[in-house]
Amino acid sequence: MINKYSLYDDWQKATYLRRKNRFVMEFLKDGKKMTAYVPNTGRMTEFRFEGRPFYLAPVKSKKFNYRVVATKYQDAYVILDTVKVNDIFDAILKEKILDEFPNPKEIQREYTIGNSRFDFLLDCENGKKLIEIKSCTLCHNGVAMFPDAPTKRGRKHIDQLHQLAEDGYETYIYYLVLNRNAQYFIPDFHIDFEYGKSFQKADNVNFRALRLNISDPVSTDLNDTAQIPVKKSIVDHHCTKKGSYVLVLENKEDSKIQIGAIGNINFPKGYYLYVGSAMNNLDKRIKRHYRKRKKQHWHIDYLTKGKMDIIEDYKFRRSDRIEAQLSRKIEKIADNSIDGFGASDSQETSHLHYFTENPVKNQEVYNIILNHMTSMQT
Repeated sequence: MINKYSLYDDWQKATYLRRKNRFVMEFLKDGKKMTAYVPNTGRMTEFRFEGRPFYLAPVKSKKFNYRVVATKYQDAYVILDTVKVNDIFDAILKEKILDEFPNPKEIQREYTIGNSRFDFLLDCENGKKLIEIKSCTLCHNGVAMFPDAPTKRGRKHIDQLHQLAEDGYETYIYYLVLNRNAQYFIPDFHIDFEYGKSFQKADNVNFRALRLNISDPVSTDLNDTAQIPVKKSIVDHHCTKKGSYVLVLENKEDSKIQIGAIGNINFPKGYYLYVGSAMNNLDKRIKRHYRKRKKQHWHIDYLTKGKMDIIEDYKFRRSDRIEAQLSRKIEKIADNSIDGFGASDSQETSHLHYFTENPVKNQEVYNIILNHMTSMQT
């Protein structure tokens, strides 16, 4: 039996152009440019490629006529209006979908303890339950991850619930995964290492992940809500200070640069992806690359010491070394590669790959990034 819960009465399809700022996206709809309000402060990087479908709900406000409510990713609808997530969880509780809370006597929202406020307090027959809700939109190849950007607030919630559990409260964090493709959940320690460490430490907090079956851009079937595994074993194995990384560099003009023993190399104007590894301290290595004042020890130092600007970096916190396979995958889609660069101690011909257009806006590049963030095993 379908138990349909809809966020809005109507929705319309539009084509993504760009994110103007944190709260505004620009779209193409019926051949005309238009803007819509974004009720989601996450990065949503995996969705923000020009030409992708988004779904908007008509609204009446002083500034906007539309509100971003959903998109489609890997053939599944993804709800993006995360402001509505607590309403969905409230409906799940009232419909008694969760076996864990079969018959709550009272559901209290926005419950405050001291200086902290949590999303729900349930008064159940077997005691009171304190619950924090997190919306999860990032799901790639069946792996759901939260957060999609560093979150001090998210870490604070885990730490506070951990302390409250120490004081005798029964505490929960529920990740509502807004994508029907999700098979299991992990915290995204690649993006936020400290969040991953707080998750590991809080062994007295009940972490749960619920997968919603989004049937259309604004609706979910509550009866098809399913609990999916939270893979703490992956976190324990891979949430580490070591790993591999990719730097995105911009070269604003044609240049000839002396690269150590390799000699002078011509670098055309454009963008470069550098693949490296740091099996001792990944964050320290990345910070070093951003510094302009440093000794020229590695080939990449000759570029980052004032010649090119780093415009993005991607970290892969893993117990295994993956820079070789990363470099090979990127080389296949690059416009060119710089022979011998960064590859003196590896079997690859190069760890520096050239793109004429910005690879940050290249969905093939980002698929490679996410493939290697989600392919971990214990």
